[in-house]
Amino acid sequence: MRRPLGVLPAFGILPGFGMLSGLFGVIVMASSARADSPTKSECAAANETAQDLRTSGRLREARQKLAICTADTCPGPIREDCAQRLQDVDTAMPTIMIEAVDAAGHDLTSVHVTMDGQPLVQQLGGTAVEVDPGEHHFVFDAEGFQRTSDTFVVREGEHNRGLHVVLQSTPMSSASGLASGFDGDTQRWLGVGLGAGGAVGIVVGTIFGLVAKSTYDHAFQDECGGDATHCSVQGARDGETAHSQAAVATVGFVAGAALLAAGAAFYFSAPHENSVAVAATMSNGGGGLALRGRW
Repeated sequence: MRRPLGVLPAFGILPGFGMLSGLFGVIVMASSARADSPTKSECAAANETAQDLRTSGRLREARQKLAICTADTCPGPIREDCAQRLQDVDTAMPTIMIEAVDAAGHDLTSVHVTMDGQPLVQQLGGTAVEVDPGEHHFVFDAEGFQRTSDTFVVREGEHNRGLHVVLQSTPMSSASGLASGFDGDTQRWLGVGLGAGGAVGIVVGTIFGLVAKSTYDHAFQDECGGDATHCSVQGARDGETAHSQAAVATVGFVAGAALLAAGAAFYFSAPHENSVAVAATMSNGGGGLALRGRW
């Protein structure tokens, strides 16, 4: 009885092929491990470079080199020397604790920090950060806050050095935060109210300005005879009254202008709810376009 072609390979050849595949995989892994392990010359070079980096205060780079020459494939004396140096670097490596708060003293965590132009941390989480000893320039960025920078000197062996920085909110973000609490209509009415108050202030300033001028002219012409150095007692009093009225007029003008500007900003920055949407419609009777909007 003949057997179908392929039965013998399935039960005879394939098991042997599987063993060969497994053996080949082990050989490849062993070769890759040997390729990743440093050679004797690489171990010696890493040790020498680490010493130079340690002397120049570049402790983080020195640690990376020492991690190479402490590998199992490195000669024993080199490995022991590097292990001792690595322990020394770990002891000397300074760490900092960065704390950022807003003007009210509230903690900020979404802060991007760079050190000497290089990214250091993307977010503050209350953990210590390793840095090289020496003088460093830090820049702090957070959305809605002004960029802040400062320079600190971090000393070798100093652990958990506290860096405290206060971030000031940007003027635009403060205004946006105030306006974001209102819908479009409410914000526009608020703008109208501020503008009306500004108009009243300007009117009051104008009236007091005219009254001040009239009071001064009367005192100067009638009480002082056209000479400010020869005024009667009443003329001097009227002159002081005119100055007080002029001060009120100035306050009215300044306050009115400020309220008008704030009202205009609130009114014209209010979100608009107008929207128009066009959509295709299909039915058994045919199709068309639907126009929906809100004004």
